[in-house]
Amino acid sequence: MSTNTETVRKIQTEFANLQNEKKTLEGNHSMSFRDAVRALYPTLQRMRKRGFKTKEIAQKLNESGVAIKPTTLSKYLNEIETEQLIKSASMRRRNEIHQSKKAASQHDIPENTNDAPTTSESE
Repeated sequence: MSTNTETVRKIQTEFANLQNEKKTLEGNHSMSFRDAVRALYPTLQRMRKRGFKTKEIAQKLNESGVAIKPTTLSKYLNEIETEQLIKSASMRRRNEIHQSKKAASQHDIPENTNDAPTTSESE
């Protein structure tokens, strides 16, 4: 089975405009505990900063209708924190690269500043 270029062009056009549906808190629909913790993350972080232990937060969530175990809550919070650290480090690295490229272009320095000798230097 095969396709044709017209079909591929049509798909390219349609797919380029697609947006991933983001889960919102509007309306009333079910959500996983992981999604609930993600949505509540800023609030839960503030609670932790005020001295609440994970077990206490899980208990408060249970009282409010989110039946989650402290170990599960801790796991989800750690996942979110790790994701944020990775995202932050990635953004920091991207900014460093951008700054070094900007500085290099201002001073006519080649962008590739590896310390490894070139073939002419190593001979």
